[in-house]
Amino acid sequence: MRVCSSNCRIPQGKFMGSIFSALTRDEYHEVRSVSRLVKYQAGERLFSEGDASDLIYFIDAGKVSIFIDKFNSKEELKVLGPGDCFGEMAVFDNDRRTASALTLEESQFSVLTKEDFLELMVRNSNISHKIRAVLNARNQELVLKEKLIDTTGMTGKHLHIGIKGDPSLRESAMSRERHVSVVDKILPQLIPRLEDMLLNRCVYQVYLGFNNGEVRISTIIDSFSEEFHPAIRLVDEAYIERHFPRIDYDRKVGIIRSVYEGMRADSYFNELPGHLKNGFSRYFENWQPVTPEEIGRIISRLPQLREIPSYYVCNITISIIKDAVHMQFNCDGAHIVSSRGYFGFIEDNL
Repeated sequence: MRVCSSNCRIPQGKFMGSIFSALTRDEYHEVRSVSRLVKYQAGERLFSEGDASDLIYFIDAGKVSIFIDKFNSKEELKVLGPGDCFGEMAVFDNDRRTASALTLEESQFSVLTKEDFLELMVRNSNISHKIRAVLNARNQELVLKEKLIDTTGMTGKHLHIGIKGDPSLRESAMSRERHVSVVDKILPQLIPRLEDMLLNRCVYQVYLGFNNGEVRISTIIDSFSEEFHPAIRLVDEAYIERHFPRIDYDRKVGIIRSVYEGMRADSYFNELPGHLKNGFSRYFENWQPVTPEEIGRIISRLPQLREIPSYYVCNITISIIKDAVHMQFNCDGAHIVSSRGYFGFIEDNL
């Protein structure tokens, strides 16, 4: 990186979007006026996922790749060019970076420090008001995405979020001896039981631990707690009948909807911050369950997740409420995928 000047030269490029989209051109130029110019060579990393947020970047020249590290590869989210801005949400919300940024060619930026940006917000109430209004709407969307609740029932969604685990476990994953677990031995008998529980009984969510045989189960009878069961017992039909009464899938869905309606009717819901109340209200109205067909297909592919040569699954959570399958692997990393992303993940890694 090379710092060019302590004063910003306002380019004549396109007007920026982002949180600055509601500003007039004069207001936008006032924001840019407290930035400074810097240059980077091609291939330089501006920041990495998880870094502290201290700068907002306005691209004057060049190209930048915004990407995340996935299971064993990188996924490019977008390529930005002159006139684009990035990094402002994390700076304003005091979040850590949620992705990494790398220059694709020699690039020039006008960078705005967090301190200068916040001072400007204090000095200019009009700019502050407009930016906060945009941020409120953005936060409404962000809350839904971060909780993964907007993925339910969304056709065409290919959700895939990778979460890195302990580096020491990842590095030793290939050298650790693999053992056949109690779940591996009973998996052919367990698969139809899990499907039956989710589709034909009071269960709405199942966590299956392959290594230790622990199964955590959530039901509509006691929706605020988890039950703990040994996997070996769940292959017993009499055990299933004792613990998990039958209910039609559509009727179970109706009970879940009524719970959401009850939550919306409580006075506490109206006391929530605007971005939460509006976001959850919209989610409750549009909620759709995962289809029985998708549940069956997800469960049927469990053996293949255990057959991945290097990084095989250790536990998995499947729910009819959210189209978000959570998987944790022997390298301690985790992946959250939609049903569509689930099948693509298996195909990519086998």
